[in-house]
Amino acid sequence: MFVAEGAKIAHDILKSSLKVRNLYATPLWLSKNTALYTNNKGLEVNEVSEEEMQKISGLTTPQDVLLLVQMPEETDDLVIKGPLALAVESIRDPGNLGTIIRICDWYGIDRLYCSIDCADAYNPKTVQATMGSIARVEVIYTDLDVLIDRNKTHKSYAATLDGKINVHKMNASGPALLVIGNEAHGISKELLNAISETIMVPGYGQAESLNASIAAAVLVDNLIRQIKN
Repeated sequence: MFVAEGAKIAHDILKSSLKVRNLYATPLWLSKNTALYTNNKGLEVNEVSEEEMQKISGLTTPQDVLLLVQMPEETDDLVIKGPLALAVESIRDPGNLGTIIRICDWYGIDRLYCSIDCADAYNPKTVQATMGSIARVEVIYTDLDVLIDRNKTHKSYAATLDGKINVHKMNASGPALLVIGNEAHGISKELLNAISETIMVPGYGQAESLNASIAAAVLVDNLIRQIKN
């Protein structure tokens, strides 16, 4: 199971297909959100004081509600669906991974493919960074070489600092797969060899690079608009 804390995240998870096993909440939250949890079969509801919440919470400033949620079953289905899919290689920071999950949710991408060595999607910091999007985006850990091989009809794009194509000047068509690499080292050479094209976000200042999640947002926004138009 994994831990999810906070009103926004609890609301999204309780309204999703995820199975919530235990709910711990203050009397105030329980009184205001009766409709959210009363019809949730198999859910154990526990009323706790603010002092008790402070003891069980992993946050510096505890929230009014904490959930224990069953991890969804893993799937071996690697067939990419939709106009644009997103994959990440060796993303180590839970906050970055959580933000990328949230980006997927914003742009209607319901799956995120992660290399085996990525951060844990159910780490409390990752879950917190998703702001509830963990309830709607399926996270699949797999060998990205196999993912690309299974979807040979899809155009694949690698985000690199020295990409051959400026994302603002390309005309992408779907279905396509975008791959974002490690925060410090980018995409591995082995994976780059399997990818169709390298693309980049042009910079106009002096920063060395973009944060992985920011780069993902810029690239997804451009690609999905191009594909849908």
